[in-house]
Parts: sequence; C-alpha cells; structure tokens
Amino acid sequence: MSGVLFALRLGLLVVGLLVIVGAAAQQDEEEFFDLGITEYELSCMTCHGVDGHGDGPLARHFETKPTDLTQIAKANGGVFPGDRVAMIIDGRAIVDKHGPREMPVWGERYRRPIPDADVEWDAERRSRARIEALTEYVEGLQEP
Repeated sequence: MSGVLFALRLGLLVVGLLVIVGAAAQQDEEEFFDLGITEYELSCMTCHGVDGHGDGPLARHFETKPTDLTQIAKANGGVFPGDRVAMIIDGRAIVDKHGPREMPVWGERYRRPIPDADVEWDAERRSRARIEALTEYVEGLQEP
C-alpha cells in the first residue's frame, strides 16, 4: 500500500510541477507579447498608425508613405518574411531594395545603455529581444 501512496504522491508532485512550469512559460510568452506591443507603440505607431496601415500622425510629413505593415505577408506570396522584417527594423544591416531610409535605425537605439541600471545586461541580446518581439507583433498584424 505504501508503494501505491508513494506513486500517487509522486504523480501529484509531477502534475504540480508541470502546472507551475506551464504557468511560467505562459507568463514569459505574455511578457514577450507585451514587449512587442510596447515597442510598437513607442517606435512605430506615430508613422505606421494604430493598426499598422501606414497612416500614423507623422505619415503625412514623409515623401514616401510608411509601409502598410498589415500587407507584408500578402506582398510576399502569403508568407511573412520575419528575418527580413527584423533586419529592416534593426536597420544596422544593409537591406537591398528598401529604398531611402527614412525609418530610424532602431537597432542602434535599442543598444543604448539604460541610465542608472542596477543590473548588468548584454546590449546586443536586449536589442535582439526587442526586435524579435516587435517582429512577432507585426506578424500578428497581417491581414489576408
């Protein structure tokens, strides 16, 4: 009987750990999604608009209208080119056929030190995480 009780307790412990791990993963995913929204609101919305259609309040001041971010996949045969979008957002790499660069080089901005930060951090890793979160957010804006 004690073997059955032990197995039952062990099973409950494993289930409990799986619930905790699953909750932590969901929280990380939600925080990552929140980072994408935040980056979009801070870095993109004034030009690309609330919904990504290229109609933000600053759009009228540009010679070339900002890209309609909701149509990227459609313009690419239905496939969202995440790596290319990340390179365009980053801006530090040369992207062929992007045309004149009116869009800021976000990769440089994202690498700037955080004033009065209490923790050491890897600037490039932080920059990549922000670009990745923003790229995934833009992917979620795609319309059929």
